[in-house]
Amino acid sequence: MSLRHALRAPPRRTLLRLALLSAVPAGAFAQEAAGWVQASTGTLPLILTAPHDGDRSIPGVPPRTRGERVRDVGTRALAEGIADALEARLGARPYLLVALFACRHVDASRPLQAALETPEAIPAYREYHDRLAAFVAEVRERFPEGALLVDVHGHGRDPDLVFRGTRSGLTVRRLVERFGPAALQGPDSLTGALAARGYRIDPPQGGTRLDEGPWFIGGHTVFAYGSHRPEGIDAIQLEFGRMLRARARTASDVADALAVFLHAYAGVGR
Repeated sequence: MSLRHALRAPPRRTLLRLALLSAVPAGAFAQEAAGWVQASTGTLPLILTAPHDGDRSIPGVPPRTRGERVRDVGTRALAEGIADALEARLGARPYLLVALFACRHVDASRPLQAALETPEAIPAYREYHDRLAAFVAEVRERFPEGALLVDVHGHGRDPDLVFRGTRSGLTVRRLVERFGPAALQGPDSLTGALAARGYRIDPPQGGTRLDEGPWFIGGHTVFAYGSHRPEGIDAIQLEFGRMLRARARTASDVADALAVFLHAYAGVGR
C-alpha cells in the first residue's frame, strides 16, 4: 500500500450512500455474495491472502474512478503455488483466501468506504472480509502459540524487489514482543529466509530498526487483522515485483522461507 493511494477517498455523496448501506447487517447480503471468493481452510498456523488478482466483473458495478485499480497479475497463482509447495514439504496446508472480483470494482485492501464507490459492490467486499475474519478467529483458537497472515500483492516499482509491509512492526507486535526484532528481519524471519535465497528485500534485513516506507507500509488487511489488535494475529504484507511473480520458482522459494519461519517461531516441524 503506497502512502499516495492511502490518502485518496471517495467524494462525500458516495461516502453517505456507503455509510447507510454499511450499517445493514452482513447476513442480509449473504445469498447475493456467495461465489466472490475462493477460500479453503488449512492445517497450518498460516493464512495466505491474494486480494488483487481477481478478474470477475460485478453486475451493476462500474469501474471505480479513484484509488488503486490495477490488477496484481500473478499473485493468485503465486499464493496457490505457495500453498501447494508447503503441502509438499510439510504435509500440511495453509488457509487460503483469494478475491475473485476485479480490483477495478472493489479493493479488498481498503476500509469499506474507500474500497468501493457503489453500494452494489458491498456484498463482494463483505464476503471476502467475513471469510478472512472467520479464518483469523479459527487460527487464533487452534494455534494459541501464534499464527501468521501473509497478504500477497504485486508492485511495479522494481521488477525483482520484494517490499515488506507491517506498518513498521505494528502488525507483528506480538511476534516482536515474544522473540525480538530478529523474528521480523533476522535470518529465520520470513524476509530473512527469502534474502538468504537471493531475494532483494526492502527494508534491508538485519539490525533492530523496523522502519518501512515510504512506498509500501502494509495496507488495510494487515492493519485490520494484525496482532496489535486483541483479536488479531501477526500479519505481513509482501509486495512482489513483476519478474518475481512471473518466475516459476518464486512460489517454491517463498514456501521454503515460510517453512523456516514456522519452524523457528510457530513450532511447526519441531
